[in-house]
Amino acid sequence: MKKHMPEIVGNERLRRRLCEDIREGTLSHAYILEGPNGSGKHLIARQLAAALACEKRTDPLSPLPCGQCPACRKILGGLSPDVITFGREDKATIGVDTVRALRENAYSYPNDLDFKLYVIEDAHTLTTQAQNAFLLTLEEPPSFVRFLLLCENTQSILETIKSRAPILRTEPIPCETMASHLCRTDPQALAFRDSAPSQWQEILLAADGCIGRVKQLLDPKTRKPILARREDVRQFIHACIDHRERGTRLIALGTAQGNKRDDVCAFLLTLETALRDLMLLKKEENAPLLFFPDREEAIAISDRIGAAMLWRLYETCEEARVAIDIRNANIRLTYLDFLLKAGLLRT
Repeated sequence: MKKHMPEIVGNERLRRRLCEDIREGTLSHAYILEGPNGSGKHLIARQLAAALACEKRTDPLSPLPCGQCPACRKILGGLSPDVITFGREDKATIGVDTVRALRENAYSYPNDLDFKLYVIEDAHTLTTQAQNAFLLTLEEPPSFVRFLLLCENTQSILETIKSRAPILRTEPIPCETMASHLCRTDPQALAFRDSAPSQWQEILLAADGCIGRVKQLLDPKTRKPILARREDVRQFIHACIDHRERGTRLIALGTAQGNKRDDVCAFLLTLETALRDLMLLKKEENAPLLFFPDREEAIAISDRIGAAMLWRLYETCEEARVAIDIRNANIRLTYLDFLLKAGLLRT
């Protein structure tokens, strides 16, 4: 029987740490939970809230949360007024007004629990002013208040916030674990696996270890552009090998990504992942793969590209992505420069 937050897939170390801290009374009043979209941060937040309130939280033989006591059922059903979510709603950032509203709410006593848990969604979008305002509450909160900040990354979060809220990170879930869980619990996933096994393997890899992302990719509208991008990456790599009309084909593949920075960066990042697989296979044929579902296909491609060429492609691809994403460089010129530096176009 899984005793630590049994509804969560994977993330064993994170689950164990939180449950042990609850049972030992050492849980921090605030945490930052970092992980990509679809990695289960909201589920972890609900499980944490239920574990804190669970009537069997001191019973070492019981799962935590038990999921059966009234407090667990209320929280897991989304009915507790003491588990409160703040976020940016339709705005690009979370401003100081949201934090002031949170702070005002935090000083009212709980309704039916011994605590109030504030879940701050997209905490990486908190403005600097909002973070400084939140720091006042974070430093000296009421004794019954706890905070959980959910974010995709902590780069934009102030050091003063991070010094008062330990950072917890979700872990990528192996494809086999995601597949087993989804096919056991989601009829749509099982049906898709049986009807389109090759696409099923593609979306498992495209999800980057995030089970929520697999669920999103079961939607044909979401899945179609992702699979198209992965096919473009395959075509790009094959064009690198095939010298016939290589330049025209490579330029066309770049143009196919459009003029949106996010789309171009996603293409280049996916290409980096594929190149990473091919480089690893140069050293170890059993290396774990993140892009290619078919190991034999990947080995055959790796055998046709020299190690020096792969490394040059990887470096120049990463350089182009950073230039477009961070330095706001011209997309078309940067892409062409990438091809030239990689030796894929004639000057």
